[in-house]
This record gives sequence, structure tokens and C-alpha cells, in this order.
Amino acid sequence: MKTDEKLLELDYPSPNKSKRFFATVAGYISLISFFILLSSYQIPTLRINNKLVDINSYQSQNIIESQIKSLIAFNKADTSSDINNQINELLVKFYENREYKPAWIQNFATNHQFSAIINLLDSSNYYGFPFDYFNTEKIHSLKNKYNNDLLKQRIDLELSTTYSVFKFMIYLKHGITEKDTSSDYLAYIETLPEILNKAINQPNLKNVILSVQPNIVHHRNLLNSLPYFIDLHYSVKYTTPAFIDDKLLAKSLYYAGITKSPVFDSTNVKSDVLYKLEEQYQLPKDSILNVPTHQILVSLLEYRYFQTCLNLNRLRNLKHSGKNYLFVNIPEFKLHVIESDEEKEAFNVIVGKQGTPTPIFSSNIEKVIANPYWTVPRSIITNEMIHKIRKDSTYLKRNGFFIINNYEERVDVSTINWNKKDPLGNKYWVRQMNSRYNALGQVKFIFPNNHSVYLHDTPSKTLFKRENRTFSHGCIRLENPDKLAQYLTDNYYSQNEQSIEKLILEKERHVIDLSEKVKIHIQYITCSGTENSDMVFYNDVYNLDKEEIKAVFPDQIEI
Repeated sequence: MKTDEKLLELDYPSPNKSKRFFATVAGYISLISFFILLSSYQIPTLRINNKLVDINSYQSQNIIESQIKSLIAFNKADTSSDINNQINELLVKFYENREYKPAWIQNFATNHQFSAIINLLDSSNYYGFPFDYFNTEKIHSLKNKYNNDLLKQRIDLELSTTYSVFKFMIYLKHGITEKDTSSDYLAYIETLPEILNKAINQPNLKNVILSVQPNIVHHRNLLNSLPYFIDLHYSVKYTTPAFIDDKLLAKSLYYAGITKSPVFDSTNVKSDVLYKLEEQYQLPKDSILNVPTHQILVSLLEYRYFQTCLNLNRLRNLKHSGKNYLFVNIPEFKLHVIESDEEKEAFNVIVGKQGTPTPIFSSNIEKVIANPYWTVPRSIITNEMIHKIRKDSTYLKRNGFFIINNYEERVDVSTINWNKKDPLGNKYWVRQMNSRYNALGQVKFIFPNNHSVYLHDTPSKTLFKRENRTFSHGCIRLENPDKLAQYLTDNYYSQNEQSIEKLILEKERHVIDLSEKVKIHIQYITCSGTENSDMVFYNDVYNLDKEEIKAVFPDQIEI
């Protein structure tokens, strides 16, 4: 029996021995698997100077440092101050401050900040950049090849991304530029490495980058409305004409400038508006949104998009600081009072004719004058007054004009030989006495400039009822100037309170020197955004947009 039991044990192992056998086999398999994995694994760390270092990060820093030193050598050889050299200098400073550590890559993957920044660059058309100014196609291509295990390729992705971010930040703040040596611009770009390094450590990188944009009401409103306009444009562009609903069509025709109403109604009939569009662009007049009519509408909306980009660029070009200012928008025929970065009030204005356009510039209002006199510019005397004076000897007296010399002394009109080619020379001036019929009206605002332009009242009040108000010789005529004058003296005159109305009633000339200068921007902005994110387009009264669009965006469409 004992022999039989041993035979049984040999033929049929016990349960415990069976478990030990399978455990041993499993151990060998695990060990073999471990060595296989070990042989294929790239060692992530090494010891340098008794410190444990991530080998990929360490190699990245070496290559970045090498690339940065190459940029330093390149910039020393090329002393031009174009934007490429300036951004190269920013790259050097940025990575030196980081001790050449990557900002966007980490071993074999990009980090979450890279995802945030590439999404922002991908949406740059929503910020007024119609083309790929920031090489996002290249960045995506490098990202797609990221897993090829070429470290140098990953560094190319790193540096290309940083370059594009700096360019984006420069364009956001100062507009599309290839060369700018102004002090404001140079002072700004010096801060960019520090701004970006701080932004990378913030939870919302996008908001930090976008915060560099100018805080101008017109810029802010336009930027807020642009995405809605782009979505409308794309809806029209990529929808078959027969399936575009009337609400979308009416709004599109309004934005395109074909109609003055954003809805179809009894005064704005759909068929009539389409007929007008077809007639204007010499298409078959069937009053239907057919393929050719649809194509023209899409092109008109695309041109409006380029106009919007141009106006955002103009606003970014504007050198602005401060929360309180006046903003004259020439094509809108409005003066906006901005207080604490919000619009407080708006006034109607009259601007220069096409032959004598109101210039575009910025200055500071220094004086408010009640009951001003008018010293007539030489150009107006030569081109408009001299022949009237020669023809009618009473013309000057009847219109309240008199002659003064360089010492502000009155001169007898009869002593002037008006038949001479230049009867006044450099010795005499024509001046109009102060009264309600004075060309400047009863209030004048003085701000230094090289254009002999100022803001003033006018006796021609009926002109403010006109839709197109281009009537002046370049100066800006203001509706309700007494109201603006009172606002300025209440807020920027620290001496005794002044009642502008009382000063006007005194009929004497009064000069109020403001205690604080008030910034005034006179600009040419042909579209704006509204509070409900709609867009408003104004007439291009001086025909500036098309040529400027060609200059700033040379690949734009032709209408």
C-alpha cells in the first residue's frame, strides 16, 4: 500500500506542489518581460554633479541654448531693426530668463499651455488677422511629427511656438507692422519676455495674452462684435442660396450696404433689395438670390471683414493711454466722451470736405474759449475770400471782419492794396469779431497741432440734420458745444466754478485754461460694434479704406 501511495504521488502531484510550479513559471515569465521592457525603455534620468536630471529636459536645454546663441550671433551680424530681429532678441531674453528650459514641451508630449496657446493662434482671424501671420500651419505640422523621437524637431516646435506668440502679442498691441522704432513700441516689446513667462504660470494663459490689447472703447466693441459677424459671413458663404432664411439674408444685405434696414418689411421688400443688388453689380435682374447674386453678397461681406480688420489695426496703431478722453470718429460724424473707459456721451459733429479733409491725429485740449474771434486761415482768404473783397468793398465790414497786424493791432482796411497778388503778405491778418454769427460760433476748443485745426461751435445749425456732414475746411464743428465746454470745465478746471452759459451771455471773449489737459483722438474708423454685438458700417467719406486694405492686407479679395 505504501508503494502504491508513492506511485500515486508521482503520477498526481499534490495541490500545493502544483501551485508552486505555476508560481515559478509565472515568475520566470515576469522576469523575462521585465528585461524585454527594460531593453526598450529610454532612461528618463541621469546623474550630473550628483544631481538627478531629466535627460530629455537636459538635452532640450542644451539644444535651446545652442539655438539661442546662434540667434545672438545672427542678430549681431544683421543690425536692421525689423520685426524678425526684434522677436529674435525677445527669444534670447525669454529663454535666458528660463535658463533655457522649454515652455511648451515636456519629454515626449506638449503641455496644456501649448494646447491653450495653439487654440488662441488658430482663432486669430477672430482678432482681426485674416491670414496665417503666426505660422500655425508649420506649428501643427511639427506637432504632428512630434512622436518621431527627433529631439531637434521638438525644439523647433518649442522655438517656433514662442516666436509666434511674441509676434501675436506685438500685433495685438500695436497692429500689423514690420518695423516700428517709436519709443512706445520699443518700451512695450521690452516687457514681453517677462509678461509671457508670468503668463505661462497662470491658469488662464489666454486671458493674460489678450490683456495686452489696447483698452479703447471702439476697439473693445468692435472686437466683441467681430465673432458674430464672422459666423454670419460663414453661414451665408457655406449655405446653398435657396436655403438661406430671410432673417439671415436681410441682415447680410444690411451689412453689405445694400439696404439701410436689417430686416425685411413693407418698406424694405426682399425682391426690391435683391433687384437693387443685381442692378448695382450688373447681374441678371430676377430679384432672386441665385448663384451669381449669392457670390457677390459673399464677396461684399468678405470685404466688410477686411474693413473690420483694417479698423482694428488702425485702433491698435493709435498711441493711447488713460481712461478719460475724447474720440472724434470722422466717418461716423460723432464725438464720444469717454470716462473711466466707458462712453459717457456722444455729440454730432461736422467734418472736413473731401477737398479739405479733417486730418487724423491726437492731441490734448488745453483751453476752452467762450465768444471766440476767428482769425481766417491764409488758404481760405486766397481761395475763397479775396475775389469777394475785390468785387465788394463792403464785404469785410458787412460780415464782421477787420484787419490786424502781427502785434494784434487793428489796421485801416483802406490801407491794404487788395489788387496785389498777396495783399496781406506776412504782416496782416483777417479776423472776424466774436458774435453768434462768427464762423466759430460761441465756443472754441484749443488743442495744439500742425494742421491749424480745432473744435468749435457753428452758426449753421441746420447742417447737423444732414446724414453726410462733410462741410468744413478741416476743423470739427460741434453740436451743443456749450454742453461739452461745461463738462470739461466741471471736470478739468480746478479754480472757481464756471458757467459757460453765463460767459456766453456776457458777449466778451473769455479764455479758460484747463488745469488738466484732456486727450483728444481724431480718427478714421469706418465700422463699430454695438452693445448687442451688431456691426455698424459708415460711409468711407474720404475713400481711404480700399487703398489701405491693399497696403495692410495685400492678398485681399477684389470687389
